[in-house]
Amino acid sequence: MTVADAKPRTTESAEAVEKRVLELAESVYRHPALNNAFYDLWCSTELSVEGVETVARNFYAQVSPTVNRLALVFLRMSPDDLVARAETAENINDEMGNGDPEKVHTVLLKNFFSALLSRIRGHEVDFDDIDPTVLPATRRLVEEGARLFGDENVKVGCGALLAQEWHAYAQLVRLYEGSRNYMHHFPLEEFHEHCEFFYLHIGAAEKEHKLHAVSSSAALCGNEEDLAALEHGFTRYLDLLADFWNELADAVRETRLSA
Repeated sequence: MTVADAKPRTTESAEAVEKRVLELAESVYRHPALNNAFYDLWCSTELSVEGVETVARNFYAQVSPTVNRLALVFLRMSPDDLVARAETAENINDEMGNGDPEKVHTVLLKNFFSALLSRIRGHEVDFDDIDPTVLPATRRLVEEGARLFGDENVKVGCGALLAQEWHAYAQLVRLYEGSRNYMHHFPLEEFHEHCEFFYLHIGAAEKEHKLHAVSSSAALCGNEEDLAALEHGFTRYLDLLADFWNELADAVRETRLSA
């Protein structure tokens, strides 16, 4: 049952609202954003170096604005929404490495891709030197995602945030599993050293962010209109993610055919 299908209610306990938000969040596991051709391909085989570069530049491009998206939602929250604001601020702090520039999550992701591409190519590769061109679906995800997160109706932005956080944990599990196809390019311990980006999220950060996204969203929803706006942001952002992964799968296949 989706939020839109639920019967209107004039009053609802905080526990009941949180339960409905959680049900919405868990629907991510039935959505093409997590059931797509790219994950199947990434987890099942080792790609060409051109394919890995395509993944690297597009995945980084859609992940790098994460803090900006969080900040857009934060700025739309009322100063009285203490739970939502505090949890969103903690999420931003996590993404920014808790104040350590070397532990900022985007820095760790760049380090991972630089190490992976260096090992595959057999010489030093700096992530910033690879072709920065991204796919149309990547640009749409970034641009329309920013509009969703910064929507004047903060419930729409929180819906997009809910989708981002519930997609992110499962996404990173799958990306890590696919990364293991490249372990043979590294000494064992060195491979795991470069996977810090994944371990931070899989071990703690994203699990906590998932819970925060539910409680923050529920705290802002007081009626059916709020819940419908939340679902709109949630569903639209997942649709953008699904388009992103499927277009990335097509692009990776093209690199295999041209190799």
